[in-house]
Amino acid sequence: MKFDYELLSDASVCLTGYKGDSDPEELIIPKSINGHRVIKIGKNAFSFCSSLTSIHIPDSVTSIETVAFYGCHNLTSIHIPDSVKSIGNYAFSFCRNLTSIHIPNRVTSIGNKAFENCSSLTSIHIPDSVKSIGNGAFYGCSSLTSIHIPDRVTSIEAKAFSGCSSLTSIHIPHRVTSIGNSAFDSCSSLTSIHIPDRVTSIEAEAFSGCSSLTSIHIPDSVISIGNGAFYGCSSLTSIHIPDSVISIGNGAFHGCSSLTSIHIPDRITSIEAEAFSGCSSLTSIHIPHRVTSIGNSAFDSCSSLMSIHIPDSVISIGSFPFSGCCCLTNIHIPDSVTSIGYGAFDDCCSLTNIHIPDSLTSIEDEAFSGCCCLTNIHIPDSLTSIEDEAFSGCCCLTNIHIPDSVISIGNGAFWGCSSLTNIHIPDRVTSIENHAFLHCPYLVINGVKGSEAERYAKKNDLKFIDISGVSEN
Repeated sequence: MKFDYELLSDASVCLTGYKGDSDPEELIIPKSINGHRVIKIGKNAFSFCSSLTSIHIPDSVTSIETVAFYGCHNLTSIHIPDSVKSIGNYAFSFCRNLTSIHIPNRVTSIGNKAFENCSSLTSIHIPDSVKSIGNGAFYGCSSLTSIHIPDRVTSIEAKAFSGCSSLTSIHIPHRVTSIGNSAFDSCSSLTSIHIPDRVTSIEAEAFSGCSSLTSIHIPDSVISIGNGAFYGCSSLTSIHIPDSVISIGNGAFHGCSSLTSIHIPDRITSIEAEAFSGCSSLTSIHIPHRVTSIGNSAFDSCSSLMSIHIPDSVISIGSFPFSGCCCLTNIHIPDSVTSIGYGAFDDCCSLTNIHIPDSLTSIEDEAFSGCCCLTNIHIPDSLTSIEDEAFSGCCCLTNIHIPDSVISIGNGAFWGCSSLTNIHIPDRVTSIENHAFLHCPYLVINGVKGSEAERYAKKNDLKFIDISGVSEN
C-alpha cells in the first residue's frame, strides 16, 4: 500500500500521505485500507504533489483536512464525493490549474483560504447546505466569473472573494448581516452589487479596487462604512448613503473619480482622513451640521469641486483637506474653527478669497501655498504666527495686513508672491525666517527702525521704510 495513514479511535483511517517511489499523476484513494474505512484526508496529506493532475476521493471520506492538497500546481480535476461534510483551511490553496470543482450537498463549511489562488478556477458549485465561507476562501481566484452564495450564509468573511478579478456579478443572500474586510477587494470586473437589508456594517476595503462597479445599493440597516470600503471604485458614478450611517471611515471613497455627487448623512460627526480624496468629478458637497472635524486630505484632489459649505459645528480642519481642489473659488471658514492643518488649501489655484476666522492662532505650513488667484486675505488679530510657506506661490496677492498679534513669520511664508508690493510688519515680530519674502521683487517693507523687519529687509536687499513715530491713522 502506497499511503501513509493513521488509525483513529473508531478504527477508521485518516490518510496522512503518499509513500510511492515518485509523485503520481493520477491518484485513486481507496475506500478502505487493511479493512479499515478511510474517512479523512489528513493535514498535508498530498501537499506539493506537483505531478498530480487528477484525484478520485471515495464516498467513504467525510472530511478533507487543512492543507490536504495545498500547492498541487498541476491538479486539473478532482472528484469530491457527496459524503464529504467539511473542507479545511487551505485544502486546495495554490492548485493553480484546477478549472472547476463541485462541492457536495452535505458540506456545511468551507475553510479559510480553502481555494486561495486557484487562478484557473472558472466555476464552482457551492451547495445550499453551506452555512459559512471562511476568510479568503476564494482569494485570488482570478478566472472565476460567477459564484452562488447559499441563502444559509450569514456573513461574508474577510477577503472571501478578494482578487476575483473576472467576477462580474454576485448575489449576496438576504440573511447576511456583515461584509468583512476586503471581502470583494480587487474584483475589478464586478459592475453592480446589491447589499441586503440585514447588513449593518461594510468593513474596511470591502469593495476596494472594484474599478468597474458603477452602482451599489446600501440599505438603511447599515450604520458604518469602514476604512477604504470603496477605495478606487473609479467607475462609481453615484451612491446613496442612508441616514442610518453614523461613521464613514478613512479613505472610504478615495479615488472614486467618476462620483459626481454624494449625500453625507446628518448623523455623521467627522469627515475622516482621505474619505473623499481623489473624487475628481465631485462638484459640490454638503457637510452636515453635526460634523466637528474634517480630517487630513479629506477632499484632497477633488479637482472639480466648486463649492463646499463648512458648518459652524466644525472646530478643526486637518492637513491637506482641500489640497488640489483647483476649481474651488471661495470658501468660508466659520468662527468655530480653532485649527487649520498643514497644506489645508495647497494648490487651490482658483481660490480668489477666503475668510479666516478670529479663532485661529496660527496659519500652518503651506496652508495656502500655490493659491495663485488669491488676491487678498484677512489675517485675524488672534494670529501669533505665520508658518513656513503659508502663502508661497500666491502670485496674485497684492497686499496683506499682518496684525500686531503676530510674533513670527516662517521660512518661505510669502515665497514667490511676485505681485506683493507693500507690507507692514509690526514691531512685535521677533523672528522672520530665511526666504520668508524670497522672489517678491517689488516688495517694500514698512516697519519700525531697529526692528526684526528692518534687519530682514537689509539682509535680503529689500526696500525698507521706517514708520517710527508715524500714526497708523
